[in-house]
Amino acid sequence: MRIRIKDPYSRRGETPAYKCSPWLGPRLAVPPALVALLLSLPVSVCLGLPSPGHSDHVEEQSTAKTEVPFELSNHNLIIVKATIGAIKNVNMILDTGTTPTAINQGMADRLNLRGKVGLLQTLNGTIQVQSVVLPCIQIGQLHADSITGVVQDLTFLEKSLGISLGGIAGLDLLRSSSFAIDYRRRKIIFGPVAASEKAVHFETQIPYLSVKAKIAGQEIRLLVDSGTGGLLVYRNRLRTASEQLHVDPNASISNAAGGGTHLRWLSTEVSLEKRNLGARNVVIADVDSNPQDDFDGLIGLATMGFRKVSFDFENGLFSWE
Repeated sequence: MRIRIKDPYSRRGETPAYKCSPWLGPRLAVPPALVALLLSLPVSVCLGLPSPGHSDHVEEQSTAKTEVPFELSNHNLIIVKATIGAIKNVNMILDTGTTPTAINQGMADRLNLRGKVGLLQTLNGTIQVQSVVLPCIQIGQLHADSITGVVQDLTFLEKSLGISLGGIAGLDLLRSSSFAIDYRRRKIIFGPVAASEKAVHFETQIPYLSVKAKIAGQEIRLLVDSGTGGLLVYRNRLRTASEQLHVDPNASISNAAGGGTHLRWLSTEVSLEKRNLGARNVVIADVDSNPQDDFDGLIGLATMGFRKVSFDFENGLFSWE
């Protein structure tokens, strides 16, 4: 499947928010015409995995700051080096929109991990995964022992990105330490976060991070997702007249049968709480969200023009530069 988009941001010289990405499609049971758009959504939001009976443990982190370099792939995917068990220099995607942490099937085989088969409720349906107790995982100063995670086949991601992947470090691991993502220097800085004028409170921190926003004059809640590009709102969560939406005939979402639907987007003022982000293009997802989801859309980070973002879990703040 393929997505072809004439960048609606091009007149302002911005990076396109939704380029062809491997981010979900093959793993979810969704209609083919929607797969390409849903590639930009986070991998999963856990709504209850069977526990293998072990207690998760994430060690207390030092108050000193440490830096971990990362590579930015596909304009928005953060890839860091990690140690899983005794295996070092493992490529992991760091994703604030994912929980629980996942490892690739190949990594599970190398570590001889076996667990219980269970169901994982994602943003777009239920998938079958294997729940396991993960060995020590270390990324910089983050150090977790015996946390419950899942095993997933990430072969499609490896092929798309052209690298081997050990897994995806999710919010269950990341929230154990405040941290900042410096996109200019390509560094993750673990440790205390400095106060910033451009900051808003998290509405929720468990099981996902969300913030209050105002789009087209409507108050909504956005999931803060480092694995997503730009802004996306579900069609059933925004009261927008059809004549306000832009449809570009050169921007389409193609399906396997050769047909497709045109990408719809709205140009409007966006703010986080009372912090105005100015005029932005908001993609309207051609899919209805689950009524049980307590958020209305997603906000990415790298393609929003943020040079640096911080996650201050001690004070419950999300900030940006």
